[in-house]
Amino acid sequence: MGKNLLITLLFWVVSVVCTAQTYQMYQTKNYHNQLRLNTATGKVEQIQDDGQCWIICDAIEPAGEKSGRYCLYSTQNMWTFIMLDTYSGKNWQVQFSVKGEDYMFAVPINKFALAYPYKDSNWKGRFQLFETQNMWNFILLDSYDGRLWQVQYSSQDLGSLMCIPINVHTLAQTNKSVFSIQPLTSMFQYYLINNDTGEMWKFQWSTKGDDYRWIEKFN
Repeated sequence: MGKNLLITLLFWVVSVVCTAQTYQMYQTKNYHNQLRLNTATGKVEQIQDDGQCWIICDAIEPAGEKSGRYCLYSTQNMWTFIMLDTYSGKNWQVQFSVKGEDYMFAVPINKFALAYPYKDSNWKGRFQLFETQNMWNFILLDSYDGRLWQVQYSSQDLGSLMCIPINVHTLAQTNKSVFSIQPLTSMFQYYLINNDTGEMWKFQWSTKGDDYRWIEKFN
């Protein structure tokens, strides 16, 4: 067997193993605890190094068949993660704790699907979250069609959780990830880029209200 063919086969095996990973561990900023996510169902558990285990979030999709659908994003709050359904765009604030089960919870930030996957969908990575310089806010991107949302979590007021549209219009019709974002000098402004066509937009998110959220295309 040629050297190049062997390398190709080894790369393929590693790729298959990584793609097939159902359980993902996430280290927290409390070194005695990790979070274990079932990436197919959305079930989240807090695992303590003395062997104790608590369920923070029951399975969102109990019959989940696609590994990699769900993922966790850490935040600058040491007790808080955001869980994202990369197929539908739904997201949850996930809180772990060392104070007991009363302080562990998962609450929806966005209860409604932003896309509707069918049984044979393979949309892992369609929706993506990007951290901003404001610790309470993330940008949510539909990398298939260019839609954008501002996602806000909170450690104090769960009534202030929100997922607000920045760009409600689809900018392309694709079945693959083609859009990405790049930050600008202003912490509130980004480029939105279609990596297939080269088209670019400039957009802004805001903590001041809808009038300060906008998107415009480059000529």
